[in-house]
Amino acid sequence: HRREDRGARMIPCEIHHVVITDRGGRRAIAELDSVSAVRWSRIRDDMSKGLVRISTGGAKCCDILGDLRTGRHEMVIYRGDDRVWEGPITRLAYRPGEVEIDARDVMFYPYRTIARAAYNNAHPNVTTVTERMRTMLTNELFRKERLDPPINVLPYLDIRTDSQTARTARNTKPYQMTVWEDIDSMAARAGLDYTVIGRRILGWDVHHSIGQTATLTEQDFLDEVIVTEYGMELATYSAVTDSEGNWGAVGIGQPGSESIDPYYGEWELLNTSYAEDVSDTSTPTTKPSTAELRSQAARNLAGRHPAPVVVRVPDNASLDPRSTALSISDLCPGVWVPLRSTATCRPVTQMQKLDRLAVEENSQGETISVSLSTAPGPLSGISTLGSDDG
Repeated sequence: HRREDRGARMIPCEIHHVVITDRGGRRAIAELDSVSAVRWSRIRDDMSKGLVRISTGGAKCCDILGDLRTGRHEMVIYRGDDRVWEGPITRLAYRPGEVEIDARDVMFYPYRTIARAAYNNAHPNVTTVTERMRTMLTNELFRKERLDPPINVLPYLDIRTDSQTARTARNTKPYQMTVWEDIDSMAARAGLDYTVIGRRILGWDVHHSIGQTATLTEQDFLDEVIVTEYGMELATYSAVTDSEGNWGAVGIGQPGSESIDPYYGEWELLNTSYAEDVSDTSTPTTKPSTAELRSQAARNLAGRHPAPVVVRVPDNASLDPRSTALSISDLCPGVWVPLRSTATCRPVTQMQKLDRLAVEENSQGETISVSLSTAPGPLSGISTLGSDDG
């Protein structure tokens, strides 16, 4: 059932088709005809969904669809020759003349996998968020890879770590949470990004780019582009505390200048450390070091000086198929997208990050929409202060 990869296709003029497979996506059971609607997405820091509607036209078709089972079978969506989305079926709805199939991407396997072991990264066992993600996925999904057939996820694991990747001191006990809950918590509070492309689970630092597209402009969207400056986000000084008198801080300016910007003045942020023990709070743990608190403060300050100016397209803005030169393979959540706006009083070119891709095909044709957010700023050019500096 696998299609030959013939290279990237331009966004317009492709037709979807759907294949049902056994668990793991390797053995094809049936290619579905009479598909009346297809909808799929890719999302940063969440699970995505795929949905198809099939018109049932005969006994043989009904026999195949009637034999499908949630939790065992998977749905694979092709766009032209490109295998663009797949994952386990989670809902089957049978109506006279129609069947609706709903599925989740392969992150559904970690979502329904308990972290049965303890994962102690409390000080001094601090590690990066990405390596904690890798360790948990590898250890806990291994038992599902021993099924017949296997879930076929670990061979495609894509975890990216370098010297600047965010670190975590999380400490969880056996059966405290699912694997997905731990990963999603790190994405919400600890500097991790993740997404799923096909069978591939990617994990990387929120400040890093996993790729960059060609530049987009107003002409690439069917929706209006807006330029906004957000003074509520402005900051020149950032501190992180453990709420017990230990802190680390970073500021704009040279050391000794008290981090006061001569133009903007002093605008301060204070946050609580997000690299905390998440197990039983009665268990004493070593406190995070000043250097780690400073590192978190630097991440909180990034992109806030000067006051952020955002080139924004509305969430789920539709791409104009007559203008854009991107391919579906370019649209991976987390990829950076240069966006240029010249239609307002404030011309701006800004790096954006793709948060979500949504594709739908029905009798009216195909719609491709995206959601973007401002890419995080650099971590350089910031002076550091801390409670042990004297």
